[in-house]
Amino acid sequence: MGNADEDGASGARPRIGDIIDDGQAGRVGIVCAQRLGLVFAAASAATVLVPAIEQPSRYLATLVGLLVMLVGFALLTSRAAWWAATGTYLAGLATLASLASFPVYDFTAVATVTAVSSFVIPSLLLAIPDSRMLVRAALPAAVPVTVTAVVASLGSGRAVFVAIAILGGWVACTCAGIWVHRTERQAVVGVEQLRRAYAAERRSVEAEAELRHEARTMHDTVLATLTLIAHGGRGVPAETLRAQASADRDLLRQLRTSGSTVSNPRQPAPPPVMEGAEDPTDPARPAEDAGDLPRWASLARRHQALGLSVAWHGVPQLDDSASHLSELAAAVSECLENVRRHSGQHEAEVTLSQDDDRTRAVVTDLGCGFVPEQVPAGRLGLAESVRARLDAVHGTARIFSSPGRGTTVLLEVPRR
Repeated sequence: MGNADEDGASGARPRIGDIIDDGQAGRVGIVCAQRLGLVFAAASAATVLVPAIEQPSRYLATLVGLLVMLVGFALLTSRAAWWAATGTYLAGLATLASLASFPVYDFTAVATVTAVSSFVIPSLLLAIPDSRMLVRAALPAAVPVTVTAVVASLGSGRAVFVAIAILGGWVACTCAGIWVHRTERQAVVGVEQLRRAYAAERRSVEAEAELRHEARTMHDTVLATLTLIAHGGRGVPAETLRAQASADRDLLRQLRTSGSTVSNPRQPAPPPVMEGAEDPTDPARPAEDAGDLPRWASLARRHQALGLSVAWHGVPQLDDSASHLSELAAAVSECLENVRRHSGQHEAEVTLSQDDDRTRAVVTDLGCGFVPEQVPAGRLGLAESVRARLDAVHGTARIFSSPGRGTTVLLEVPRR
């Protein structure tokens, strides 16, 4: 009873599972005592209520005692739990004493004495917060109840049966209280183990997500630049290579100092346009090209500088405030990089569209094509930079390709 609810009796009645989950398992016994006591006291009051309607003066004191007990059990989770329990116990003794005025056999009186002494009052034992204290308190508390109940039922000739019922009720409540306390301890240990396991799993998932993010970042930037250099930078101006190498150097410095690129993602400056190439942000360009949205204009400029001619469709009709467009743009960029490096073509088409739920991008080329199922598992381009990137935002990536027939990649992300 010392682990009373510090929030008072007001508000929603707590569930036992919520109490254990909140780390307050010591309150479980109080809640069990309260609910058992309320049920038993209400049942006893219902037993007295019907005859009390016909003879109100005869059962008035008993009804008052049961009412006080109901109030005591209702207040058992308040800050005055000890006072509520003590008052309920004394009200139970007073109720039993009021029934001693029935000198002859009375079924209602005997039933009420039995219920109050063997069920209602012993329910308070579950509220004692320690098993040893519970056992020590059970006997001293049971003696006055047993004596009063036996005296109250002497006139009916059922005193022996009442005493047996009292013994059974108090033993049952004592055992139930011990079981509740042991279960409380086991529940606390189990919940703590679950919390530690959940925290470890969350750290593992976060670490894996961080590693995958860094792998995608390295693949899309540093490794792409190194690949260009390894092939002699054919078709790419030296100024573009220098700009990309400078941005990659900044990325490596950030990874070395902060160990992460998530909180401050790298935003490299767009590579310069190749000499004589048409500026994709030029307002004189057709409406189906990259348009004047910075996200797509930068992407168009980057790949044109790398020697890939991209025809853009649907950009002006796109809502650039929709969610997850950064992930979609990064996936489109990786698809265009794959076109440049693997398709054998220098031309591609990107078609963007939206509906109420999703934003879509279709990347198409007429290159050599491939069999998607035969892509090695260790290749990061499609696995991480496209599929895993979109999976992280509940998007999808579908690839349609066959040797000699080109490739079409359908990318989708949620709009909200």
